[in-house]
Amino acid sequence: MESRVISTIQSVLDKRPIITLESRLIEDLLVDSLDKLMILSALEDEFAITISEDDFADIFTVNDMVEKLKEVI
Repeated sequence: MESRVISTIQSVLDKRPIITLESRLIEDLLVDSLDKLMILSALEDEFAITISEDDFADIFTVNDMVEKLKEVI
């Protein structure tokens, strides 16, 4: 699952630094609110699920996102 999440984020943020589980979304990857919506949409497509934006409000790192997805799936 981790590699699928990283790959999905990488496809949205194609010109950002290398993405790891420890990457912070805002500080390291420079994710803004539009990027976050695009990432959530791409993850919905990747995992065939519906994600509530509110559920992902407290996400700070890529690993946080993976752990939250594990709860949802």
